Amino acid sequence: MVQRILHLSPDVGFNDGRSYYVFLLLKYLKRNGQEVFLCTNNTESRERILRYGAGFISIDTLSDKKKILNSISALSKIVKENKIEIIHSHHRYYEFLANAVRLKTGVKTVFTALSIVDKRYFVEYKSDRLIAVSSYVKRMMVNSFGIEKERIQIIPNFTDSEEITDNVDHDNESTEFLNIINDKKNKGYKILLSVGRYHKDKDHFTLLKALTQLKEKKIFTVIIGSGDLKTEYEKFIKENDLNVLLVPAQKDLGKYYIAADICVLCSVKEPLPGFMLQSGLFKKPFIGSDTDGIKEVIINNENGLIFKKRNYTELKDCIMMLTESSELPIALSEKLHYLIIKDFTEKKTIPEIEMVYRSLIN
Repeated sequence: MVQRILHLSPDVGFNDGRSYYVFLLLKYLKRNGQEVFLCTNNTESRERILRYGAGFISIDTLSDKKKILNSISALSKIVKENKIEIIHSHHRYYEFLANAVRLKTGVKTVFTALSIVDKRYFVEYKSDRLIAVSSYVKRMMVNSFGIEKERIQIIPNFTDSEEITDNVDHDNESTEFLNIINDKKNKGYKILLSVGRYHKDKDHFTLLKALTQLKEKKIFTVIIGSGDLKTEYEKFIKENDLNVLLVPAQKDLGKYYIAADICVLCSVKEPLPGFMLQSGLFKKPFIGSDTDGIKEVIINNENGLIFKKRNYTELKDCIMMLTESSELPIALSEKLHYLIIKDFTEKKTIPEIEMVYRSLIN
């Protein structure tokens, strides 16, 4: 049965896990014959969304809370004109908008909780169906927001199995970065990769501090992202003479994963990180902090290594373990790859999402 679904999410671009999640939903739901649309507040992702065959609608004031009535009116018009049956939102304020539109149009609503949040507004998690991307996120919704656990279905965050075989074309800027990385690799350096916003929650400073204790080793680190902390990172890297390359957010990361020897994530908050899932997809050994959704997937010394968050000395020891062993990285990455392919790709997640939709329409 074909449904007409409007996905509602802010700032859909290429820098964050929420955007990646939305991209994959649109790609595979459309491939399965669903009529899917994206409504967001920018046009950065327009080309990619249209390439999937999905509909694209931008309202530049959609995130402006001072224009909430205008947003509700515009969304209600979109729902009616496109005969939308379900609005699937991916951000708390956008969920509020979706449920306001539900009151005007009768459209059904679904919300995916992708984030770990603290502040309560008493209007969130009111959709007809609620999805949590990890057990930790579900516990947060129950314990911190008082949501009945029976209302929440866990459908994990996921990655795209086709990325392993995709032939990705990079622009000149991306090629320049890859040339630098591959030159280091050819000179015998181990390549460490970390991907995530330049934000305190991602805690890239813990990685940088660990690297100050590894300056005598042939290690070259690549951190991909964007954000307000870039200037501080650059200052720290220069002052400590670190072998680190900061790369702006990329549309396609496949060749960066291929070039990497080790993937590292130092987050202090993580619902279920896409970077971890993609590390496993590309069969790379993964080091992660002992936080939230990371611990739901990574078992220390079995399919990855875990260090205490913010403890850069423990992180340094983990990096040393993987750079000084030839067998351990292979053993860990093989087991993580098996788990990701089995439980965390579109092949398992998309059918579960479609079942949620069918439960609302039937």
